[in-house]
Amino acid sequence: MSIDTAARTILLAVESGDDVMALEAAAELAALLRGTLQGVFVENMELLRLAQLPFAREISLTSNTARQLQSRQLERELKAQAEHVRRLLEGHARRHSLQWSFRVERGAVISALARNSDIAVLGRSQMQQRQQAVTSGTIVVPYNGSPGSRHALELATAMSADGVGLLVLLPTDQQQLRSETASLLAQDAHYAQALAVANFAPRQLLAVGRQYRCRLLVLGADLSITPAQLQQLLESSRCPVALVR
Repeated sequence: MSIDTAARTILLAVESGDDVMALEAAAELAALLRGTLQGVFVENMELLRLAQLPFAREISLTSNTARQLQSRQLERELKAQAEHVRRLLEGHARRHSLQWSFRVERGAVISALARNSDIAVLGRSQMQQRQQAVTSGTIVVPYNGSPGSRHALELATAMSADGVGLLVLLPTDQQQLRSETASLLAQDAHYAQALAVANFAPRQLLAVGRQYRCRLLVLGADLSITPAQLQQLLESSRCPVALVR
């Protein structure tokens, strides 16, 4: 399956310096498409507001001890995380000879940043950063025959060409898509499988992601997933989400 390699903008939006999986996915997509890589580090306003409360505490995951959450300390930590993301982004861009940019936005909603991008890779929420990320697993892509979902399938197929598993989700009420999908994937030698699901609702996608150890969820922007549903995915998924137009 061929992909459109016309220059595109690939947005990376994360709110943690530890979301290496999202950064690597964005860099891989930019390298495949020879696109421009735009990195955005989002400073979480909820954390900043929480740090202003006198009773706020943070618990260390390593020592299991609590300490007061202080605004100045949090500001320094966020600045350090942003710089860490910038350095990683620069390293990937240099390695693949990509044009790139980086900026910090305070209080932005990650799902809203995707609206003006050809492809957006959206990192996991701060809460999900505490969960173990999947470093090897399956790329999951819902497909219903729409133009956006076909673009998503093309990109997911290209990303899985190096031996990464590919799982294509098909609606149970559109069985004709099975033969179409098989035809689209026939020329690719990598391992891929199809799975019929009742719908593409966040709960269904999250359940499949957990079962198949999703490393990246690739969504066509025309799948009628609302901003609230996209935000739900980001808050509950253990893998980043790529939104493809």
